[in-house]
Amino acid sequence: MTKLDVGWETLFKKHDILNKVNANGVFNITAEQIKIVREPRLMTKFDWSSSRPKLFKDNELAILPDSRGGYVIGKFNAYQKLKYDDVTPIRVSLPDWVQSFDDNYLVTSESVALNIAQMTGMVDMVMDGQLYPAIPAVSTITGRLGSGLLKYNIDVKNQLNPYSFIVNNSQVEIDAGFESINKLSVIEAKNRIPDDFLIRQLYYPYRSYHNLGTNKVVMPIYFTHADDIYAFHIFEFTDINNYSSMKKVKQVNFIVDQNLDISIDELKYISSNSKCFPEPEKGNGTYPQANNFTRILNLLQYLKNEPKDKVELSNQYQFDERQGDYYANALVYLNFAEKSNGKFKLTPLGKNIASYPNNNTRNKLVIEQILNHITFKEAFDNTLRNGGFSDKGYIASILKKYVTSINSDKTALRRASTVSAWINWILSVASAE
Repeated sequence: MTKLDVGWETLFKKHDILNKVNANGVFNITAEQIKIVREPRLMTKFDWSSSRPKLFKDNELAILPDSRGGYVIGKFNAYQKLKYDDVTPIRVSLPDWVQSFDDNYLVTSESVALNIAQMTGMVDMVMDGQLYPAIPAVSTITGRLGSGLLKYNIDVKNQLNPYSFIVNNSQVEIDAGFESINKLSVIEAKNRIPDDFLIRQLYYPYRSYHNLGTNKVVMPIYFTHADDIYAFHIFEFTDINNYSSMKKVKQVNFIVDQNLDISIDELKYISSNSKCFPEPEKGNGTYPQANNFTRILNLLQYLKNEPKDKVELSNQYQFDERQGDYYANALVYLNFAEKSNGKFKLTPLGKNIASYPNNNTRNKLVIEQILNHITFKEAFDNTLRNGGFSDKGYIASILKKYVTSINSDKTALRRASTVSAWINWILSVASAE
């Protein structure tokens, strides 16, 4: 067990936390009580549901601050799933006079990614629908501030009535805030694509912005940068006083100085030249179970310098170890990586793919590897015949025909979602014609 797990196990036993949550709905704990085992900051910062200690995960618990020195534990709906859509990115360019970025510069920090998003007009496009408006949005409040007095409701698992929170001067962190003529945006930024995130990261700044009394529309945005794609996940709170009322409105993707426009004819040519590899036999390889293809490609960069095991992968991308295994094995399936002594390392082909930016040349090589597999080729050809619609029922029938490890309709439909997602990615890097 980790230090985090051991610490919370000690606290749960000492204060009988689980029984009290089950009896009363919540348990209040102070920073002083937590400090007995470990620094509270290290014991309470769970930005993703996967980062929670085992006791919390097993019992569907979350912890939220109600002051700078107090916390509440309960079965709160505290996290928001991040559904990543493979939508065709809008091409933008750096201003001609910017000379501090060259073609070899790797954007590895959220702050630099946000700087690029602002200087290329992405922020303006997201906020007001124009790449280069007469009056562009400006960067405003960032960093740490106090929440002041904040009252809100939060949904509780398996309960009809929400829990009423009263927060007094809890710490709020804002990665980026932008203001245009008519709108305010508050942004949480990540150089990866997590499965979910703590709603508090956007809700507290969102409420703080509302409390300014400007009458401007406030846009909560989760921003991700992965595989050269700058993605803005735009949310809203349908009830300003309900933490759990968060809904995704849309997603807008951008790419800098690249045209992702492989023609449909080129895709048909790649498919027609498929090598039609047989699918892995049962017990000899794993059929893909990883739906986010952008994350798969981003993983190539993470493995570029040295091999990693599934634990390291799960820590990097903030998902559980099983998912770390799934995504790494997807690279193995494509012959981009191999597994040795529990670690995944890139093959020569994988290293070659990783050496390219996200562009047409690289994507053709990737698509070729995908469509060399007979299930993906047949599913892709069927999708084109259907005008771009992925028929998961048809895909499931293909999988049962060719993949010996898949022998039930339920499993076939689950795996079909991966096939459909990869095909959607292929179409997202193709031209519309």
